[in-house]
Amino acid sequence: MTHASKQAFVSAWLRALLDTEGFTLARANHLKFTLRKLLDENIRRLRREAVNRAYQDVLFGEGRETRVMVGGDFLFEFDPQGYAPSRDYDPRRSEYGHWDFRKHFHGRIGDFDSKEEFECAVQLDMLAQAGRIRYWVRNLVNRGGGSFFLQKASGRFYPDFVCVRNDGTTLVVEYKGAQGWTDAQDDRDIGALWAELSEGACRFVMVRNRQWQDIDAHLA
Repeated sequence: MTHASKQAFVSAWLRALLDTEGFTLARANHLKFTLRKLLDENIRRLRREAVNRAYQDVLFGEGRETRVMVGGDFLFEFDPQGYAPSRDYDPRRSEYGHWDFRKHFHGRIGDFDSKEEFECAVQLDMLAQAGRIRYWVRNLVNRGGGSFFLQKASGRFYPDFVCVRNDGTTLVVEYKGAQGWTDAQDDRDIGALWAELSEGACRFVMVRNRQWQDIDAHLA
């Protein structure tokens, strides 16, 4: 945003304020620090709205397949030496439960954020031990070679788990409890788009309230 455009916006905003009945230039000068704070907040809000609109139009608007690519030069590979959780899952001390995980891609496993996430990991490990998937990874947040993410309009989406199916394709699994489901619409949108544009190489599922059959539906 240029200085000229910001100056024009502030001038128009101030003129509209002075047109308000009972609001004078003297009062505006008296409240100048409060007005400056309100202006800054308003500009930040409008900027966020503009970014969100541009993001939605580019990624989800008509012709998105010509603007968005999955694969090619944008592949992510989990580094066998780069998986470094800030906290490891320890079955001897875990408050969520005890399970002998055998099919995690790395020797270490990043600890879980909730008992439901732990239970989801158990389901994935059971599927892998039964031969339904090859292996799985407890995805990390902002940890370099151990963190797969999808870019959103504001911030990044780090799914909970990344799995390799028996045919070599990828299945990403995100778990949400009842309270977090509504606020995760943008995560579902970007996950679905990523899977759609992968031409069958990737799948995405967001599991809700221990409905583990939703994972099975992506393993057929």
